[in-house]
Amino acid sequence: MTAGAWRHSAGIIRANIWSYGSSVAFYIGFFALALAPGLINRAIFDALSGHARAGVNVWTLIGLVIGVEFGRFGLQYFGGVLFNVFYYSSEALLKRNMMSWLVGGPGPRVLPGSPGEAVSRFRDDTLETVGFSTVMIVSPQVLTGAVAFAIMLRINAQITVVIVAPMMATVALTYLVSRRIQGYRKIAREATAAVTSFIGETFGAVQSIKLAAAEVRVAQHLKVLNEHRRRASIRDLMFSSVLTFLNTNIASVASGCVLLLAAQAMRRGTFTVGDFTLFASYLAMVSAAPLLVGQILALERQSGVSIERMRSLMDGSAPLSLVAGSAPAPASPRAVAPLRTLKVRGLSCRHPGVGRGVEDIDLDLDRGRFVVITGRVGAGKTTLLRALLGLIPRDGGAILWNGETVDDPATFMVPPRCAYTSQTPRLFSESLKDNILMGAAVSDDLLAGAVSLAVFGQDVAGFDAGLETLVGTRGVTLSGGQLQRAGAARMFIRHADLLVFDDISSALDTPTEQELWRGLFKDGRRACLAVSHRRAAFLLADEIVLLDEGRIRARGDAATLRAQSPL
Repeated sequence: MTAGAWRHSAGIIRANIWSYGSSVAFYIGFFALALAPGLINRAIFDALSGHARAGVNVWTLIGLVIGVEFGRFGLQYFGGVLFNVFYYSSEALLKRNMMSWLVGGPGPRVLPGSPGEAVSRFRDDTLETVGFSTVMIVSPQVLTGAVAFAIMLRINAQITVVIVAPMMATVALTYLVSRRIQGYRKIAREATAAVTSFIGETFGAVQSIKLAAAEVRVAQHLKVLNEHRRRASIRDLMFSSVLTFLNTNIASVASGCVLLLAAQAMRRGTFTVGDFTLFASYLAMVSAAPLLVGQILALERQSGVSIERMRSLMDGSAPLSLVAGSAPAPASPRAVAPLRTLKVRGLSCRHPGVGRGVEDIDLDLDRGRFVVITGRVGAGKTTLLRALLGLIPRDGGAILWNGETVDDPATFMVPPRCAYTSQTPRLFSESLKDNILMGAAVSDDLLAGAVSLAVFGQDVAGFDAGLETLVGTRGVTLSGGQLQRAGAARMFIRHADLLVFDDISSALDTPTEQELWRGLFKDGRRACLAVSHRRAAFLLADEIVLLDEGRIRARGDAATLRAQSPL
């Protein structure tokens, strides 16, 4: 885990090397100039107290101090600007790579937890990881502290060692308890994610909660989760705060040591007033160096927890894909001939654990034909479609497009070859137009044609804002039938050769459903495979395939199956 935190931090820096390198350069100058005021003040007070050799006068030194401070201000300002550029660019890098993996890659991407828990990783864990990388920008402060230590050691070794020893002890303590820091941070993150997840699921199930009269029990459960989060967060915060307190306040102890030891040395004549002012000036720098080292050690462990949580969202990806400098571009579908015939031979797919699925499925679908899959609930209809499209892995069988084997259906069965819509299409809280286009650049005529083909034009015309109507979370402002037709329009805009529907017409009235199916085959250019229980689909189908317990029990047209199949 430790090496992982450093490797991922290096990857973040490489991806934003310009802003990182520039900000480091400015901060090196800023911290280096921090040494100058102490040396100048020492010369000033030695001059005033009569311990200085002939040279520049006091006013020259005061002017030099003012110039140095203005210089440090400029370096800190520009370094801070570049620091923020690096910080937010790095945060965006992590979020982009996680999102690209989840939605941009081939095949299904399954979240390791709930969507709310995933949001916690996007929100909290990215900040934790970037925080570890950004602390490297101010790490030159450690070098400044080392130089200050060397100067102090040359002036008076005894006082310097007495000051630094307690500080080094706090660094050693931080290292010894770093694993406990990691454990507490992991528990706190998981508790926070549980609260976020439950709140998100509650918002999506308000009606179910009301129907079950479970409002009080839901609130009580949320209270329990929040209490667990409170305890975990307090323990994590208190442990980190104690270490920070020790690291910070050890400087006060060091200041007291300077006063006590310096007084004796000045009485012996081995320590000047100027030396004292330099020690007082450098004390903050010397104490800041061990504090920063301790902070790096703690952040390393905490960042390791966050990296582990984010990597679990990208299960199966390359080791450092989380910090890849550029997101992999979605692969363009390989050019193949338009669909003439699709053949499925011996397709089998069983769900792990339950053993249910489909077994030894054979299908033939030619261009312009309409095949309907039907059967009881749990017969394996949706499993068949998802296995055919590569959304779940197959256990066996072959898929042939125009006689050529499809080795990876997840990357092959995509527009413009194939388009798919589930029974309840997922919509975003955007306009109806944006939900249909999903970023596709098409003309208004093509958009209108897709809406018309989905038998959705009359409904859209009745909306106050037409296609610009905001549909709300998951399309909550639309009826079930409108939701399904919005999903159908989203398919049609892609002009795919093969259309795959999973019970897309279940919420439509009979006339609308008949118009939808008839419109699909006016030009004879599409093939359609649909799961349906509806009579309108049966009557228009060229073939009906009847599934039961994952196997094909009968096939034929509607009249044949009604006469021959009791099921």
